[in-house]
Amino acid sequence: MVKKSRIQKIFSYCDPIPDAIIVKNGSEPYVDKMFFYTTGLVNGLFEGCASVLFPDGSYHLIVSSLEADIARNVSQNVSVYGTTQEFYTILRNIISDSSTIGLAYNAISHTDFLSFSKQLDNVTLQDVSNACTSARMIKDAEEIALIHKACGIADRVMTKIPDLIRKDMTETELSAEIDYHLQRYGAKAPAFETISSFGGNTALPHYSHGDKRLKNGDFIVCDFGACYKMYNSDITRTFVYGSASTQQKQIHEIVHTAQKKGIEIIKDGMLAKDVHQQVFDIIETTEYAGRFIHSTGHSLGINVHDGGVGLQSQCSIPLRPGMVLTVEPGVYIPEVGGVRIEDDILVDPSGCTVLTKSPHQLIEI
Repeated sequence: MVKKSRIQKIFSYCDPIPDAIIVKNGSEPYVDKMFFYTTGLVNGLFEGCASVLFPDGSYHLIVSSLEADIARNVSQNVSVYGTTQEFYTILRNIISDSSTIGLAYNAISHTDFLSFSKQLDNVTLQDVSNACTSARMIKDAEEIALIHKACGIADRVMTKIPDLIRKDMTETELSAEIDYHLQRYGAKAPAFETISSFGGNTALPHYSHGDKRLKNGDFIVCDFGACYKMYNSDITRTFVYGSASTQQKQIHEIVHTAQKKGIEIIKDGMLAKDVHQQVFDIIETTEYAGRFIHSTGHSLGINVHDGGVGLQSQCSIPLRPGMVLTVEPGVYIPEVGGVRIEDDILVDPSGCTVLTKSPHQLIEI
């Protein structure tokens, strides 16, 4: 069902408050997750469709015939269009009493923006991007439950990793195994392109996977998540194939110590940047200074990066109960390898709850 309270929350962050907000999907990749956030829909593509939101929490869905039956499962306020002109005729009727319309400029395609400007030339368009982002910072109970479920699926797959590893397998083969098990255990899809890197490739934080074959002594970094009913998890663990060297054990322990510190200090009211600084400082005091090259974490939800909060040096947003974040420090040494350990946490009144439960110790496979 459409989430009345979520719609009202979006408008509460608008200044001034528009008469209506249009959430418009283009074609992939320009599909706005706000459409699903406000409708509660968990199936369907809804390309080219829109939801029209009003300050009292009411709404109207404009969908193509491809999506009509799915839309009617959650709402009776549905209009079906067949052509682009029919879409705009329906839209103009719905917003006939509106003079100011909100659009999330950061989520709409330029083509759709130009079409709105032309087709709705009698209204004032207002950017509500920040309001949409702010509304998603604090998760409601249903969102938390879905993220919790996504975390459980990811944990279940992570515990399978040692059983999936075999001599001479490629990174891509491991990625395929992870993706298969995510869906086998209940995910709609991987939350993002799975990272399964070996050896020197583990020193590249956003490397995904390729044809490199596993060899004895390699680091293995597995970074993946489950998408469950539109909500995501994101977890990373680092393994060693064979016996870990003294240096590998040392790097892993440093990263583990930094990550533990980050989780321990998170609390209501703490600035996001201060969490990052304390985690960063732990690594900077070691011989691996300069090798932690990304933020400590990011917000998580209906998008993998969701709600505008980042545990990074430029984010002065105070943490609040209901925020869901990752904590994922790492150390990366070019051509040698890297270690990253990542968990998903929920900020609560007394600190935080760790949602991912996979073991943290360095596992030799």
